Amino acid sequence: MFTLKLLNSSTISSRYTCRYVTSGSQKLLGLFGKKEKEPEPAENALEMFDADQNEIDSELKKERIQAIRNKSRLNDNHRRLLLGEVPYQNAQSWVHNTLKYKRKLYGKLGEKSGLDPRICFWTHTEIEDKNEYERTAYPKTVQEMIQISEQDKKETKEKELKRDEDIARNLEKLEMWKTDIVKRKEKRENDARVAKERKDRLIEEVRRHFGYTIDIRDERFKQMLEEKQKQQRKAMKESKRQEKESKLLEKLKSVKAEDKLSTEPSENSDESDPSEEKDEDVNQNTEEENVKK
Repeated sequence: MFTLKLLNSSTISSRYTCRYVTSGSQKLLGLFGKKEKEPEPAENALEMFDADQNEIDSELKKERIQAIRNKSRLNDNHRRLLLGEVPYQNAQSWVHNTLKYKRKLYGKLGEKSGLDPRICFWTHTEIEDKNEYERTAYPKTVQEMIQISEQDKKETKEKELKRDEDIARNLEKLEMWKTDIVKRKEKRENDARVAKERKDRLIEEVRRHFGYTIDIRDERFKQMLEEKQKQQRKAMKESKRQEKESKLLEKLKSVKAEDKLSTEPSENSDESDPSEEKDEDVNQNTEEENVKK
């Protein structure tokens, strides 16, 4: 940085007068073919100082104008980054000296970063590490990977087709399922209604048993109602047992009729053995007795 030196008005006027006279004498001597004298060292120093002063003034003026124009109030590094310049002149952290950061900076700013573009290429160590990773992470060849991919696609397609078939089959059964749901709902409602009617009948029977209106929270009412419910459950169980026996008898009769139809052709050709018929009658009677028990 140059030191500024203030000059008074007389010095400045004498300096410009000297420069004017010198330049005029040079022109006149050039016309008449005479050589001018060499300028004095003091004049050369003054001209050099003037040039340096003008350069310093222009730089200060530019800096002052830039400071006035900067209305963003950003930090210097943020502002330089926004303008596409290198954010830091010197490294502010160990990260700024890493190869990754420098590559990123060169990729963003290019030649303005002032970095050597050769840093963007992989080193031998990085290439070896990358090859080792490829061998470990992807041990299969390209052809094997293609075959595996095709097999996966084939299996996925088969699963999709199977799922579509299941959906179509279920859609065909949709109406039947709706009907079943409606029937089950009606059956539950019917069972609930029958149970309620049965309970109401039991309560009415218990009240008739006492001969007067009794509170359902009375202990006597509860005991009598419980006895009536036990009797009702016993009667229902007996009716179910009889219904089951009747179904078994009907099944046995149908089996006997089928056996009789199958044995008729053989009876026409050969004489039947009376002992066998007797054994069949005995077996039938035994089965009927077991069913009754």
